[in-house]
Amino acid sequence: MSGRPLAAGAAIDRRPLVVKIDNVPAARPHYGISQADIVVEELVEGFVTRLAAVYQSQDPQTIGGVRSARLADRSLTQMFRGALVYSGTSDYAKSLIIQDAKGGRYIDLSADYTDGYYRISFRPGPYNLFTSAAAHRSTLKALKADTVSGLPRWPFLAAADHSATIAGMAGSITADEITIPYREDISLVTYKYDAATRMYARWQNDGGKPVRDVDAVNKESIAAANVVVLHTEIWEVPEIVDAAGSHAHDMRLVGTGNAEVFRDGQRQDATWTRASDGVAFTFTNRQGEQIKFNPGQTWIHIIPTEWTVSSK
Repeated sequence: MSGRPLAAGAAIDRRPLVVKIDNVPAARPHYGISQADIVVEELVEGFVTRLAAVYQSQDPQTIGGVRSARLADRSLTQMFRGALVYSGTSDYAKSLIIQDAKGGRYIDLSADYTDGYYRISFRPGPYNLFTSAAAHRSTLKALKADTVSGLPRWPFLAAADHSATIAGMAGSITADEITIPYREDISLVTYKYDAATRMYARWQNDGGKPVRDVDAVNKESIAAANVVVLHTEIWEVPEIVDAAGSHAHDMRLVGTGNAEVFRDGQRQDATWTRASDGVAFTFTNRQGEQIKFNPGQTWIHIIPTEWTVSSK
């Protein structure tokens, strides 16, 4: 799913782990995030964000902090043919996730009834729940669900040395800096493109100021090979209200909508399409040509239709 070789000994058809990771400042830096193939950033209550990190080619020994699932994770986990790794959820969402799992849409590995989670001492709760990929691989093997057919195949460029405007990027414009307009105080995201590495360095605000994202496990600075922004309808769910009185969100993740794809220092205004929960997103340019990605980690941001992503 990253377009890169799998870790030594890993089966090409092994089931991805879709791990829910907290993303408020108290939960940063993240642990194990640099080894994810794909990271999806979702809006949650209070318009802060939460991450869904997808691990298939690599398995971090330490992943954290693990938090609760949201309704959108049902569609995403089915798309990845994954196992959902999370710490609880609302009663409303839990009933739907259990129903999905019984129907074979994905594997449910909630901390409520799955081993492999533990609390660390250097962070306060609820930001201190951690896990490992190995623990969940063991559980999946016991369930005889460690491999899966029909994994989504993302289109990747084969050659590292290529023109920035090939493979769906014809007509794109230069964009060396990207701003994703989440909450300015604690969530706003900035990417800065490095032409030497062809990667997008990632910052996220804390106290209204950008802070470089770093993986606390290996001290690796987070950088994306591709940044994708998907616009869709996002609405409040009346059945789910948190302790602060904020409603949870759900979002439309099938059909079609506007998108921006950032690759090789270029911005391509695009269209996303997805026929059902069981298939991957496809991104095309104005001419209908499918956009291919650079091998490496891809960050996907799902934001409201009316939001504007700035770049320069």
